[in-house]
Amino acid sequence: MKKVLGILRGFPGLGRVVGGVTLLESLRDDFNIDIKVATYLQGNQYLATRGLEKLTDVSPLDYCSIGLLPTNQAGAHIHKIIKSYQPDMVIIDGEPLILMSLRISYPHLKIVALLNPSDVCNPANEKESMDYFNYHYLMADLAIVHGTRRVMTSYPYKKLVSLGTIIRKEVLNLSNISDKMIYCILGGGTVNVGDEFTENSLEVARLCCETAYYMLDYSWHIICSSSNIYDKLSSMKICNNTRIYEGVLDSREIYSKASLIITRSGRNTLSELAFLGIPSISFVTGCSYRKEEQKQNIINLNAKNIRFADIGIHPNEFAHLCVESINSACAQNNFLPGNNEAINEILLLLNS
Repeated sequence: MKKVLGILRGFPGLGRVVGGVTLLESLRDDFNIDIKVATYLQGNQYLATRGLEKLTDVSPLDYCSIGLLPTNQAGAHIHKIIKSYQPDMVIIDGEPLILMSLRISYPHLKIVALLNPSDVCNPANEKESMDYFNYHYLMADLAIVHGTRRVMTSYPYKKLVSLGTIIRKEVLNLSNISDKMIYCILGGGTVNVGDEFTENSLEVARLCCETAYYMLDYSWHIICSSSNIYDKLSSMKICNNTRIYEGVLDSREIYSKASLIITRSGRNTLSELAFLGIPSISFVTGCSYRKEEQKQNIINLNAKNIRFADIGIHPNEFAHLCVESINSACAQNNFLPGNNEAINEILLLLNS
């Protein structure tokens, strides 16, 4: 039996975890491949929801802003996992330093880099930074770039494929039956980030709590996805039609019942909403780097069901926008997920 190990960065949100876990589950369920996943922080919380084993914990000394440090304790533990598990392939998302370390120590190991389009091409980032990141990703045998836009690059990758966002398997077969429920999905990207991003998340949540007073016919569900946001909101006085959740909810429950989804403009959630066609309102939030990437997501998706709002909008005005969005025609878009193409490329390399 073939064995594949995933190494996925577990912060600041789940953007580096969801796609990788989806691919690994497909390899396990559809092709009888043995899998293991090494992640940390919020990534391990997501593994628990999927029934997957946690392989490692980290301390603040084990990682920096670009992922795990290969020479510290958690990095050393990754090497121990590889030596004992002996995978035929490693799929890495968001860990350029670990990728380089594995290529040095295991020159013949098949390595796949899962990448965001902004990892390869991002005019908002310095050229020197992009050169540095791409240099590490070039060490992979295969680079799979998935997101809301296709990329081309002059960097000499061994093989690079650019495709649509990899979407969770359970989302691909969902249908929506509106049930007067509005969900605000803040996502998991509120830990190990700057104060501006955290405050923006709180502003969105507060806006939804205040808007609920203008839309009493609907139940409002604020999904914090992290304890720091929940702790700050839990002392707020909220309307009787509003509920605040500390953790994540099953996406099937949310997407099957929602009349409206309110979210930030991240790659994964926006791609799922574009695919499903559920009425949605999205905010661009965070630092300049994140805002630029989120703006690109909006422009490239061009989804008819997704509207956009400024974070400073008045609750009464926002309520009108919510009603307008709900009453608008819900049309499925021409968004094509990258799941099948990514799996085919991985199998081609794995069996070569």
